[in-house]
Amino acid sequence: MLLLTGANGRTGRAVLSALVDKSSDVRALVRDPAYADGLRALGAAEVVIGDMASAVDAGAAVDGCATVIHIGPPMSPNEVDITMNFVDASRASGVEQFVYYSVMHPFRRDVRHHSLKLDATEKLVESGVPYTVIEPARYMQHLELIWPKVVATGDFAMPFDVDKKFNVADLADLAEATASVATQPNHLYATYELAGPEALSQSEMAVICADILGREVTAREIPLDDMAAAALARGLDPDRVAQMRIMNSHYSEHGFLGNPNILRWLLGREPTTFRAYVERLAAKSAIAS
Repeated sequence: MLLLTGANGRTGRAVLSALVDKSSDVRALVRDPAYADGLRALGAAEVVIGDMASAVDAGAAVDGCATVIHIGPPMSPNEVDITMNFVDASRASGVEQFVYYSVMHPFRRDVRHHSLKLDATEKLVESGVPYTVIEPARYMQHLELIWPKVVATGDFAMPFDVDKKFNVADLADLAEATASVATQPNHLYATYELAGPEALSQSEMAVICADILGREVTAREIPLDDMAAAALARGLDPDRVAQMRIMNSHYSEHGFLGNPNILRWLLGREPTTFRAYVERLAAKSAIAS
């Protein structure tokens, strides 16, 4: 049995689907029981209800599992404590592999959730629990949040300098690689940086979108004050919004570049290009409409 935490988030659901594709028996941990049926429909063999912040709930979830994939709550200030709940439970239960879903460049100390993931990784490495660390780049799927507006108006707006480059990666590829690491041998004590195959700026991404849509698409940088105000209006926690501001400012100044070789190796194929992803997104939205 394999425990997947954070199973109902965007990342968790993608990883669950990839694990099911590999015929894995997955125990999905979710906080809200309202999502249990949906996770079973995706193929979870078991669904357990629990709070990741509770050491007792973590212990109950881990019990009987040989492998744990831990995906923490996004941008949580309690990243280290939550992760250690599952690391400690894994050590007590004799877990054979703990896969920690971190972030690319956790050494970027100015960005809190990067820094906290580095702290959690250090504690994991020193815990004695057999581990593998996954360090994913920014997702191509962030485009989905603004896709209807891109299609309708040609406005490709993100809170970054339009000329800074990112090695964005397809979440489906990241999930497949994570599932492979968790279900195949010889990945213990590895740390894998998973970046997409191309270094692209927002302006270059907009050109690709324009070519696929057959209409003009223009990249635009959203001022951070506007980004924060819109996020607060949607009901996001103020602490998370503050961290989003710091993260976006950092990425806007430095970009987010990585090397795709490890993702290519783990997949055994070429990673998905941004063009291929946008073609898939456009086809999906056309069917939905």
